[in-house]
Amino acid sequence: MTREGVFEGQRGRLTALAYRMVGSWTDAEDVVQDVAVEWWAGAGDVANPGGWLTKTTVRRAIDALRRRQRESGYVGPWLPEPVVVDRQPAAADLVEARETLSTAFLLIAEALTPPQRAVVVLRSLGYRHDEIAGFLDITPAAARQHHTRATRTLDRQGPPTGTGTAGRDGDDAVTRSLLGAFLSAARDGDLEALVALLHDDVVAYNDGGGRTRAALNPLFGPAKVARFVVGVSGTYARRAVRLVTVNGTPGAIVTLGGTAHVISLQVRDGRIYRIFDVSNPDKHGTVPGPVAPDPAAG
Repeated sequence: MTREGVFEGQRGRLTALAYRMVGSWTDAEDVVQDVAVEWWAGAGDVANPGGWLTKTTVRRAIDALRRRQRESGYVGPWLPEPVVVDRQPAAADLVEARETLSTAFLLIAEALTPPQRAVVVLRSLGYRHDEIAGFLDITPAAARQHHTRATRTLDRQGPPTGTGTAGRDGDDAVTRSLLGAFLSAARDGDLEALVALLHDDVVAYNDGGGRTRAALNPLFGPAKVARFVVGVSGTYARRAVRLVTVNGTPGAIVTLGGTAHVISLQVRDGRIYRIFDVSNPDKHGTVPGPVAPDPAAG
């Protein structure tokens, strides 16, 4: 097989890995393209192409993370760029280790150092500490230490699944049902119904990036979140809704006044614990379109 053929056979896996590292599909593609340039130039290890490509992708992703951390001035809450498909993705690259693909994980992973994030992601994908040590040019003991410290940080932020064990809260059917009820209550302006769906510790994140109208700070608590949702939804007489898969879990694209909002949820104790709304068009690279009008809208 040619060098190009070897690389193209790995591209999907490498992009999914880089995405978990940087939280942006666009940046992940750029990372992998940089790796491709090195590979095609003959820098790669032909004897172990998979290992070389993985190591180089991780290291380039760490570089990209560090560059982003030096930048500042993002307007409002930052959310990862969502990966949106019209249905549950069949590709193993996107369904394996779904916890580190989730929006909740990618958000709280911002609290980790780049090496800590690399270790957590690689462990979720089944790599051993000695393999990870080789990718990062550190000792296995250092890899274990990174993992321990990262786990403590993530636990302080709250488990990505909301419970520590997936249980029913990790069930797509539960999430899909809550999402449908949430969208219906928002459409109808039913404040009481919305509050009943929300966890006592609910937080809503709205990422407009300064490009669209959005809450400039996270919203805390059922009453405040419900009032905001009803207020925004009531502004528009007509809307469009498409049910999709967002980062491996049920989600929706809701278009209000020509602005697309990618909506996904995190569930805890059978209620909506986190709401993620990405309306920044710069983060809509994977959003399919167009969206048909919601026939139930007035």
